Amino acid sequence: MSAFTFENSGSPLAIAILGVSNIATARAFYRDVIGLDESPEVTWSGQTFEKHFALPQGSSAKAVMFGFNAAPGQGPKVGRVLALEFNAKDRKTIPTKGDRTYRGLWNLNFYVDDIRATTKTLQAKGYEFWSEPVGYEVSAKAGAPVEVLFDGPDGLAINLVELTGDETTTVGKLKKEVEALGKTKTGFTQVATTSHSIIHRDKALAFYTRVLGMEARIDDILGKPETNHFLGRPHDAKTRATFMAGNHQFGKVALSHPENYSAPNKVDLAVPPNIGYLAQSFCVPSILRAQDACNAIGAEIYSPMMEIEIPGIGLAAAMIVCNPGSGALMHLFEEGAVNFRAKGMF
Repeated sequence: MSAFTFENSGSPLAIAILGVSNIATARAFYRDVIGLDESPEVTWSGQTFEKHFALPQGSSAKAVMFGFNAAPGQGPKVGRVLALEFNAKDRKTIPTKGDRTYRGLWNLNFYVDDIRATTKTLQAKGYEFWSEPVGYEVSAKAGAPVEVLFDGPDGLAINLVELTGDETTTVGKLKKEVEALGKTKTGFTQVATTSHSIIHRDKALAFYTRVLGMEARIDDILGKPETNHFLGRPHDAKTRATFMAGNHQFGKVALSHPENYSAPNKVDLAVPPNIGYLAQSFCVPSILRAQDACNAIGAEIYSPMMEIEIPGIGLAAAMIVCNPGSGALMHLFEEGAVNFRAKGMF
């Protein structure tokens, strides 16, 4: 679900960081199916890389960034995917077959124009869908999107959404805005929304609002049979859903909290070098202010702030913290063409 518009100034999701079984499989989906552009493949290694991802000496990863650009080096720097194929033994896969919602980071969402035609095309390619596309009314004011989910590469849940209606509804207004932004050559947007199933709602909100400056745009209990059907949840499931938005129509974060059913906790598995959705990454205006905000809300440091070359980004000051609402990894970075050391930051 992703049906609303945004005018606030917070930091949207810049990158979904994925551990992948192999780069070729990631490329076949994010480039060939979704239609995102790719950065040159590089091998990411060295002491800074190892420290950044809390990996043993000698670790490395093949890395490719997938994003939507009107021209090289241009376009919105939101909703990208960084695929990392770690060179490590005994990598564990986070999703297991049959998983639906689980605690932690579990879903990527893309907008499409014709969800039923897209579903048929992907089914013909062998992708396994959880249900048929389902249309439902969020509310009379919000409107009625159509959604479906399927198992993407390495079992990651992929959510497709068709925005419907006219500008009298929130969904219809968003549809017009998305049309102006354009889609890839295969008819998809970049990552529009990504889901995070949380344990402590107030603690999770503190991270997204106080560290990132995002705003809650919808906060409601989802429990309609049709939504539970396409999400693969119990028929009578009640889920508190809080949709966080930054300064773009894409890169939103959907926080979900199961109210009357259980969901497996995968957070401890979702760390490098494992396979699956490892971290949400956000570009912040000031990494120093972000660090102070993380300290203020008690976000545990996974790896300290450091200067690092990020594939597809370039030189950045970056750190990784654990979201206090779930323990899931949150990657924060400040881009910089100048050396951060010259600023006295390290």
